[in-house]
Amino acid sequence: MEAADKNAYNIAELGIGTNPKARLNGNVLEDEKVLGTVHIAVGDNTSFTGGHMRSNIHLDGILLQPTVKIGERLLMQNGKLLGA
Repeated sequence: MEAADKNAYNIAELGIGTNPKARLNGNVLEDEKVLGTVHIAVGDNTSFTGGHMRSNIHLDGILLQPTVKIGERLLMQNGKLLGA
């Protein structure tokens, strides 16, 4: 299935949840902050400061217990933040 436009594949947001008091409740604005999660959104980012990619969609997703590695550095493993 193809998205409506080429910018639908743009990574609009990427964040690591670090708030131990936030809880998963179906509200993306809180869910994306839950400790041990990763939030990723694709599509339009023009509502954000500096955003310039227009798309017909903006789709948010929350990953539970993710592993995050940047280059050779492991930042999170199975939802647990690793020390500096």
